Amino acid sequence: MAAVACWACGNHRVEPFIDLGSLPLAGGFLTDESEIAQEQLFPLVVHVCADCGLVQNVLPIAPELLFKQYFFSSSTVGPLVEHFKDYADFVAGPLGVKAAVEFGCNDGILLEKLRDRGVKAVGVDYSENITAIARSKGLDVVTGAFDSDVARAIRERVGQVDFVTGSNCFAHNREPEIILKAARQVLKPTGLLGLEVMYAGDLLEKLQWDTLYHEHLTVVSLGSLSVLLRRHGFRVVDVFRIPMHAGSLRVLASPDPDRTPHPRVMTLADEEARVGLNDPATWQAFGRRVQRLIEVVGNTMADLAARRRIWAYGASGRAALWLSACRMDYIERVVDSSPLRAGTLMPGTHQKVVLPSEMRASPPDYGFVTAWNYFEIIRAKEDWYRGTWVTPLPRFEFF
Repeated sequence: MAAVACWACGNHRVEPFIDLGSLPLAGGFLTDESEIAQEQLFPLVVHVCADCGLVQNVLPIAPELLFKQYFFSSSTVGPLVEHFKDYADFVAGPLGVKAAVEFGCNDGILLEKLRDRGVKAVGVDYSENITAIARSKGLDVVTGAFDSDVARAIRERVGQVDFVTGSNCFAHNREPEIILKAARQVLKPTGLLGLEVMYAGDLLEKLQWDTLYHEHLTVVSLGSLSVLLRRHGFRVVDVFRIPMHAGSLRVLASPDPDRTPHPRVMTLADEEARVGLNDPATWQAFGRRVQRLIEVVGNTMADLAARRRIWAYGASGRAALWLSACRMDYIERVVDSSPLRAGTLMPGTHQKVVLPSEMRASPPDYGFVTAWNYFEIIRAKEDWYRGTWVTPLPRFEFF
């Protein structure tokens, strides 16, 4: 492969550390069996920058394949509903925001909470079906990419805003500079950019390779994200580790050069240096651990499947990676509470996605929890189940 430039620093010293082969798109659910023959597989090779330490997928997929029709609705996930309620409290309270733009707004879950708190908010999202849901709630939402044209139109319509934010979507963009330029266009000079992103520290600590699917082009540290932001006129002024998606980072950045960073920024930078989070050798070792884990989980579950019935719980991107990488075509069904996914077929392995009520009607011997980051919630919700739960991460365990 020709030399590629790092998404953050632009240098050309990017090295692979995990090669998962060719896999389906994690969000590429099929509506029925007639679509199987046309399903596409794409190489999934994860790299690290030898200069800034950014974890990245350097082979982006066209956004119209990934997002035009999207099967994830944030409002169907209880912990995310609570997260965005708390985030809205933070934005409207301590930050004192009066007007905001959210890119990657999904079904409007944050916009709705901000509206309830008196914040004038405009959303932008690429997905046509998801923005239709948001608009049905009476929310102000633009369908498309958050770029200069959209930012200019929003600014002309509502004026400059105090805050631009995006949660778990910044990593989906193959040209992050477009988003950062758009944010500067619509922000007041003293405004804030708020990014909630998957954190490389949690990726490393929990070995959660199952978030490294095609649409996630980057997994940032404070160090690597700071490099990218500085290149485009932003300075990190505060940072928080948050539990969203089994470990994320909330970063506040400003175009105002006179704004003093909170001491939390230096504290986290020092911690990253201590654990070698931006050291390529750290990620090469991580890759070796991941390949061994996939082998162990795959072999163990295949042996069980020869004698017992197994279902999976959680039709997430994590599920698509586990089922495809471990070749779990013996899984009978995948349980998920989202009405957008129910009745579809999983990408790659093609199990039917069913609502939780179907598991109660035909309980399997083992429930392989692909949504392991919500395991305690799932176990409490399905407290009737008398079979054995299996979690592949953060430890491979049986309950």
